[in-house]
Amino acid sequence: MSVLKVTATAPGVVKLFGEHAVVYGKPAIAMAINKGIRVTVEESGGNSLMIFAKDLEVKGIAIRVTGDSIEGSVINDSQLSKLVSYALTALRIISGKYGGDLRGIRVIIESQLPIGAGLATSAAVSVATAAAYARLINVKLSKEDIAKVGHSVELTVQGAASPMDTAASSIGGVMYIKPGVEIKRLSTSFKIPLVVGYIERELTTGELVRRVKVLYNKYPKVIDDIMNSIGAIVDEAVTALGKGDYVTLGELMNINQGLLEALGVSNHRLSNIIYMARRAGALGAKLSGGGGGGAMIALAPGVEDKVAVAVELAGGEVILIDVDYEGVHVEDYS
Repeated sequence: MSVLKVTATAPGVVKLFGEHAVVYGKPAIAMAINKGIRVTVEESGGNSLMIFAKDLEVKGIAIRVTGDSIEGSVINDSQLSKLVSYALTALRIISGKYGGDLRGIRVIIESQLPIGAGLATSAAVSVATAAAYARLINVKLSKEDIAKVGHSVELTVQGAASPMDTAASSIGGVMYIKPGVEIKRLSTSFKIPLVVGYIERELTTGELVRRVKVLYNKYPKVIDDIMNSIGAIVDEAVTALGKGDYVTLGELMNINQGLLEALGVSNHRLSNIIYMARRAGALGAKLSGGGGGGAMIALAPGVEDKVAVAVELAGGEVILIDVDYEGVHVEDYS
């Protein structure tokens, strides 16, 4: 019996260590979280590809795709517009590589996470859409294959992208990534009690990466030393994660945050939330992702509630999360 409808859920991602330095070939550690993006792909019987974005920052967006044009309701939010483009690109990559007619396909995107907060929603959309559509056209892909497709989607849409987010979203768990060298899942059997806070972003990841590049070109020795130090932090964190050593992980997070502030990718509001989380008992706290606002994480074993209150009092929105070890999950309906 043919499959008429497939739903795939892909987790969001927080960056434990190494963001920005990963752009310069240094290692990073990312963790899939138990909240993410749900994408349903189904046969509608029509002649157009329809993409709906539900329960995001703007309700009930409907996009009609005809050929290379996107028509229908106007999206007045660039983050949402880009999110739809990730889904569309994933569909086109799978269709171009494995066949499949995109006409008569309906796609519904639903999110448990704020869009554009640095929690890898674009990677999760790319991964979930690719997984769902591949299953709809009866193409069997491993999670590693889906991660590669997701990375291709991000490269196509953004022009540059690390494989970090798509690997973590597809495979799940805690991932170690050294660009062009190694991507592996770390063995972490203990709970990683994180509180996530976020605020609106002032700058995009791309803009912040360009700012760091300007600094690098101006002070190559100084910035190279910072990137090497962040890489050393990641290596120390791998050992601490293997031992379940919360104290060391917290100290390393705090050092990593100091180096990110030296790169100019934090801002006053985000740094204030980070310091308030530490004052409330977090062993470590740092930004997570590109910076410029967005997400922060606090390692808070036994004091999650207290730290969450502190984050809110400092002006952040709070998400309580845990590790997602499954990665992308697919359900089909005949």
